[in-house]
Order: sequence, then C-alpha cells, then structure tokens
Amino acid sequence: MLRTFALHDAALGGKRVGTFRYSTADMQFSLTIFADIPLIDLPLSLDGFAKHGKYELGHDDTLDWVRERICPPGRHNIDSILHDLGLAEYDEMALLSYTNGRCDKDELYLVEEGRDNG
Repeated sequence: MLRTFALHDAALGGKRVGTFRYSTADMQFSLTIFADIPLIDLPLSLDGFAKHGKYELGHDDTLDWVRERICPPGRHNIDSILHDLGLAEYDEMALLSYTNGRCDKDELYLVEEGRDNG
C-alpha cells in the first residue's frame, strides 16, 4: 500500500511545499519538494537538496530526512518510548506518523492524503 502525505510548512502559513510517500509493501520512502517554492522560503532540511536541483528524493535521501525528524534507535530509554507509543519495535514510519512529521528544527508537518492499495 502507498501512503501519501502533503508536506506543509507552518512558517509559510501552512503552505504546501511537497509530497511525502511511503510504500508499506517494501518500506520505501520518497519525497517531492515543489520546485515553485523559493529557496529562501524552504527550511534548512529541504533547501540543501533544492539548492543542488534535487527536488525528487529517493529512498536513501528521504530516509535520512525522516531520521532527522524522529528519535534515534539508540536514544536513552527508547524501549520505554516505544512501549508508551504501543510499538513492539523501532519503526521510522510509525514514529514519524505519531508526530505528524514535526520536529524542533523547522515548522514542517505532514497531513495524510490517502492510501492506495493499487
């Protein structure tokens, strides 16, 4: 199943700045940054890609972006955190979903648009 999320930036009044996707079948991430957003308006977590003309991020780059937004697997008390969230094991997508993609580095957030079983 493909889960699709709109990526918004609260610093821009909630403007949509991209699309985030996650395939549950193969646990692959991807991210599209909208090219019409001025570089100066993009948060640091995205402008590094866009400055190099990279608006379509594959799994590896998107996974790095995800990992910057969630607590790391080696964090002190991670087992307690996972337990509190009802997770049996560390799961990047589950942690990202729990926070709606928010982190303290910027004002980006995700809004799920749909799930495609196709």
